[in-house]
Amino acid sequence: MKLFTLLRRTALIPFCLSMMAAPVAMADTYPSKPVDLIVGFPAGGPTDLIARLVAQHLGTDLGEKFIVENKGGAGGNIGTKAAARARPDGYTGLIASLNLTINPWMTEGLDVDSRKDLMPVRTVAVAPTVLVVSNDFPAKNFSEFVEAVRQAPNKYNAAAQGASPLLAVELFTQLTHTEITPVPYKGAAAAMVDLIAGHVDMSFATLGSVLPHIKSGKVRVLAVASPERYPLLPDTPTFAESGMPDFRFDSWTGLVMPAGTPESVIDTLKVSLDKLVASPDFVKQLQEIGMGPVLNDTPADFAKTIDRELVLYEKLAASARKKVEQ
Repeated sequence: MKLFTLLRRTALIPFCLSMMAAPVAMADTYPSKPVDLIVGFPAGGPTDLIARLVAQHLGTDLGEKFIVENKGGAGGNIGTKAAARARPDGYTGLIASLNLTINPWMTEGLDVDSRKDLMPVRTVAVAPTVLVVSNDFPAKNFSEFVEAVRQAPNKYNAAAQGASPLLAVELFTQLTHTEITPVPYKGAAAAMVDLIAGHVDMSFATLGSVLPHIKSGKVRVLAVASPERYPLLPDTPTFAESGMPDFRFDSWTGLVMPAGTPESVIDTLKVSLDKLVASPDFVKQLQEIGMGPVLNDTPADFAKTIDRELVLYEKLAASARKKVEQ
């Protein structure tokens, strides 16, 4: 009997050792097959373009194909759901943007908890929000702009080409105690056409969507919501310089994975993406679409960003919804 017990315990030793070595083995071999990177938007947009730069880099750096898979629709919700419900083995990820923190409060039927169902890896790119006005707007600078809208409640309107610009209007009016009428648009292109024509007065837009029009002189930029003056707009003051340090509305893009993905995988992807954001070629490619790299970021930093924005956007969405219902 003692001999049988000894033999049985001895037989378990290789099994136990293999289980102990499993995480190390996965870290050493990941990825061992192609990885899908889901994008919740159609091909050609900013998120998709960044996803393809990320996929190309990760494929080259990690020695396996990373394939961009567009699952557009419902403001990014379809792609978010697909990623959150994917097997957490490291072979499905999501290139996400502000939809991850805005959509829970601005759309219905998401059924995804942005923090519990997804694991942050890191952000890779960011575009600031800029305040642009039509060329015939009476104010020539930011202080004159605030004074103009304060003296004429709801006289001026703002193009709201999606949830992000709408909430930016709400944040601005709360901080300045002003009233601006948002005008909904289905996309940035139509909004910019009307802004250039003077049919709407202003827009709180991501830099990439308006940069060509700023450069061509078709619209005027009064302020940029970034910590420091943005390299592409060196002569444009920040909101903080203009007396509004609390107006921040970054449009970031980053990688998240399904909850339960091994930490070794998260670390492998994070370390590789650290190399990407430090690449001069990546910086140059981002500048072409009005974005910049996020040089220092970790899964914990990314998680804090998501947590902070979820709290802020819930409040802004509730306030904006209340105004619409009145």
